[in-house]
Amino acid sequence: MNRIRELRTERGITQEQLGSLLGVKKSAVCKYENERVGIPYQMLEKLIDIFGVTADYILCRNDEVPSHGKSGDNYGDAVYECDTVPVPLLGMVHAGEPMLAEENIADYIPVSAGEVFDGDYFFMEVVGDCMTGDHIAEGSLVLVKKGAELRDGLIYVVRIEDEVLLRRVKRIKNSIALIPSNPAYDPMIVQGGDVEIIGRVVESRIRH
Repeated sequence: MNRIRELRTERGITQEQLGSLLGVKKSAVCKYENERVGIPYQMLEKLIDIFGVTADYILCRNDEVPSHGKSGDNYGDAVYECDTVPVPLLGMVHAGEPMLAEENIADYIPVSAGEVFDGDYFFMEVVGDCMTGDHIAEGSLVLVKKGAELRDGLIYVVRIEDEVLLRRVKRIKNSIALIPSNPAYDPMIVQGGDVEIIGRVVESRIRH
């Protein structure tokens, strides 16, 4: 059971418009609403950002009515259906360098405006196989929302000293667990002050 249809209609968004925001066809939105298919992790992340609610609320795990941070009036605008914006693809980034420094930008990738309407975003190319359990293979591109709020259990780009890592993050008192999804690698436990949260992964794609 989920509340996608309820949230969509509350904001006056059509299935086609929501599909444009999610980067899928109207038929996929219909399947999510009718629960003919499960909601993929990446789609759930986008729904959280679009509607300003928690995953638990979308999936009917609690009934607490959230406070909405966005207005549905903006979602019907045709800009989300046709416009694209250039999102920077970062090359190698070293400790102490700003993530979006001009010298780190290797390319720009066009992305639907509906996917990046609520913050600063960038792409990074994945090096290594630590996150293959989440279908993020080496050479994939991850779309990252810069400076996103830390939420337990989601995937982030983090920096520890001179390393930039892609890991699932969980808070443990004053420490942070950095958890790979490939069982060949062990989790890392670091002090909260020793890790810089760069941004949250909202999408991965194979580079063509």
